[in-house]
Amino acid sequence: MRNTLLLGVALPCAAFLSLPAPAMAAPQGVTLYGLIDVGVEYINNAGPDGGAILRMHPGGRSTSHIGMRAEEDLGGGNKAFVHLETGFHPDTGGLAVPASFFNRQANVGIEGAYGRLLVGRSESTTGDFMLNDALANNYSWSGVSTHLRGGRRDGTLGRISNLIKYQGSAGRYKFGASYGLGEVAGQVSAGAKYSAALDYRNDGFGWTLTYDRDNSDTLEPGYSRAGNVSLSGVLPIGKMKTYAGYRRHVKHGIGGRPDRRSDFVWLGVAVPLDERNSLSLGYYHVDVRNEAMGLSGNPNLLAMRLTHTMSARTDLYATLAYAWVPSGDPIGVGNSPRLYAENGRQTGLNVGMRHRF
Repeated sequence: MRNTLLLGVALPCAAFLSLPAPAMAAPQGVTLYGLIDVGVEYINNAGPDGGAILRMHPGGRSTSHIGMRAEEDLGGGNKAFVHLETGFHPDTGGLAVPASFFNRQANVGIEGAYGRLLVGRSESTTGDFMLNDALANNYSWSGVSTHLRGGRRDGTLGRISNLIKYQGSAGRYKFGASYGLGEVAGQVSAGAKYSAALDYRNDGFGWTLTYDRDNSDTLEPGYSRAGNVSLSGVLPIGKMKTYAGYRRHVKHGIGGRPDRRSDFVWLGVAVPLDERNSLSLGYYHVDVRNEAMGLSGNPNLLAMRLTHTMSARTDLYATLAYAWVPSGDPIGVGNSPRLYAENGRQTGLNVGMRHRF
């Protein structure tokens, strides 16, 4: 199996490099880029005492990051590339993941007419393709979790280390697949992570189908092998864009324990108010199955964001969200468990600024 994996990397690379090429070309140089997103956030019913918190929030719309890309023309329409990127918290200047400097991207690869192949650390294919959400990121559950406490996380695969990833396109279709090696001696599939996606776009209309699986046996006590299947889409109606999506999440029980499942749906709209201002609305609902620890409620989230575009690289935003679960189980508008509301209801407001460079 290990030899098969090595051939899976070596043969595509050899195919790229065997294409006709002129004399060695000069490197194309290095591009430094980044994004800073920081705001002030108010959350009520936060934490075990139920009081409110006012804090500076590093990433109300996007995770702040800085990165570097380098490319070299190999001739024949092919190029080699290197990508390094780290996330950070602008409120403190610290790394988003203290134990990993290049926590977002650290990879090398080849790109050409046959697509793009990379190895290293990068976003999973699911993460690359999940685009059909009016809000996305903070105060949105489409990519991360049901936001129920108790060690439960019904989210999709995020960034993966030890990754082999391919992405290609054909006409209006884009497709991709990725495989993260588990690197467990004697058990090739143990700890492995893999995902695949197919995407279609045509004049603003589009849909995305994704699948991912995590073979980890440490996801939650008593469970292993989490998987997700999702289908989402966007449909323009005049100047407005409408969004909808569905995701089924399954964790497999160990030792006769029943599988844990959730069915998640979201709806949204994005409306331009004028040339500089836009409004986005989203509703998120999770139907939780086989919940442990007495947390049997089905959480809901309503969110809205007003965005003011100052320039092509700078915008201001204000996001308001309300999360509730009818059973009164702990719930949160965001993904910080230490700020979850113990009474099952929470409101959050985040006002911030985002700049790209």
